[in-house]
Amino acid sequence: MRSSTSPLMWIIAFKAFKTVSLVALGITLLATRRGDPVDLLTRFALAVHLPLSSELFDRALRLAMNLTLRRQTAIGVTALGYALLMGSEGIALYLRKPWARWFTIIATSSLLPIEIYEIVREVRPLRVAVLLANVAVVIYLVKRKDLFEGDA
Repeated sequence: MRSSTSPLMWIIAFKAFKTVSLVALGITLLATRRGDPVDLLTRFALAVHLPLSSELFDRALRLAMNLTLRRQTAIGVTALGYALLMGSEGIALYLRKPWARWFTIIATSSLLPIEIYEIVREVRPLRVAVLLANVAVVIYLVKRKDLFEGDA
């Protein structure tokens, strides 16, 4: 019997959240390539009531001003590719596929050095939280081989 509050279900939900977020980002970047990124960002910020004087808006504005068509396309395609990886992990974990555990451990672990680099470059609470969550996922899946043995 699968417990709906087990850590595995939280991991699956985390993967689903990342998948949906990355799909939204990828589609948005690809669909708005012909528009002015600064104008689109400003309209979005106003629509969600984000203060235009906030640090978040300021950082996003700096990113938008440096976007080229090629860079925006590359980031959009990369976001969709990463979403495919996250979605595959989540579905495979939910179905308890025997390979899902190692697929997730390897995929998640392979990105930890990049996350650590980003934290060393500039410490931000969200970066630290994501790193800790990903480390916890890896440790949990390494220790809980029993969750996937029934399908082997």
